[in-house]
Amino acid sequence: MRIFYHLSSYISHREAGLEYVRCLESLGHEVVLQADGLPGCSVVILHDDPLALPGILASLPDLSGKRVIAYCVWEGSLLPERYVDILAHFREIWTCSDWVRRTFASLPAKVRVLPHVVRRPRFSSDDLTFARHAVGEEGAFLFFSIVDGINPRKNLIGLLGAFNLARNSCRLPMRLVLKQYRLELNLSGLPGVCSLHGDYTSGQMAALHVVSGAYVSAHHAEGWGLGLSTAMAFGKPVIATGWSGNMEYMNGICSLPVPYELGPVSSDMCRRLPLFTPEMQWAEPDIRIMAEFMCRVAEGRIPEDLPRKAAAAVERFGPEAVGRRLQELLQEAHEEPVAACVAVESRI
Repeated sequence: MRIFYHLSSYISHREAGLEYVRCLESLGHEVVLQADGLPGCSVVILHDDPLALPGILASLPDLSGKRVIAYCVWEGSLLPERYVDILAHFREIWTCSDWVRRTFASLPAKVRVLPHVVRRPRFSSDDLTFARHAVGEEGAFLFFSIVDGINPRKNLIGLLGAFNLARNSCRLPMRLVLKQYRLELNLSGLPGVCSLHGDYTSGQMAALHVVSGAYVSAHHAEGWGLGLSTAMAFGKPVIATGWSGNMEYMNGICSLPVPYELGPVSSDMCRRLPLFTPEMQWAEPDIRIMAEFMCRVAEGRIPEDLPRKAAAAVERFGPEAVGRRLQELLQEAHEEPVAACVAVESRI
């Protein structure tokens, strides 16, 4: 099968999309990434933010007779009206977790779950040397997290609060390694915090997972949580808010989900990204319990087999398993009339 795949420029969407492209190619499909190769394709997959879809469609040649799929993610309890207006034109939508699927369930489209590929990215000895130099001093237990200072959904403030509580109560020294992207906040004055920024290769990011002792996230919501699942693939203890898409692979046996309470999305989030509204909910993790979990991990007070169980929990999302799911989705549509699979004739 010849398939056109649109890759987003946003880093997490693009990384996930590239993994799907590799899966498709390993299955023997021909994948086209440039619009000029689209005419010979029977399937069109548009993997991007819904707001980008009208512009993408407007740039593409005639889609008549093609099966058009939108691959989208949303990290809120309700879909924004602008998303609804756009996605209502699609008859098939793929997304990464059952939690997101339930949010999309109000749409007229068929919504299917295609989990993200989870694997251990390759790294070299040079990558390990780079990571050890980046995190600096030795002797302390390292917690790692990938954060975005521009996005309150990642809850950097909550994470820093939990780390401060843990650092002051733990019997052993600990440090928090933060890899920032997009907005780079100056965190140099915070005790015990190692802030990293800039463009890192996949191998360098993998090496940061390797040299760290655990991964921690105080997020308010995740569609999936690529940093969390990658850490588990490396057999690292993961401490994270026990709500949203990361619960596709986390539970109390293979990880440390943090209790939470649901509340309205903050006014700061609604101001920064107006797609979010106060009617939407997200999770407020219990920072004190998160700090206690961090102390337990740093002091070795967790089950000895937790790392093994963490790695085992995400094995079902490896390239071969996700490839089989991809093939199932493609086969399902192959058996349906084209008219039942394609909308967007109006190009939104």
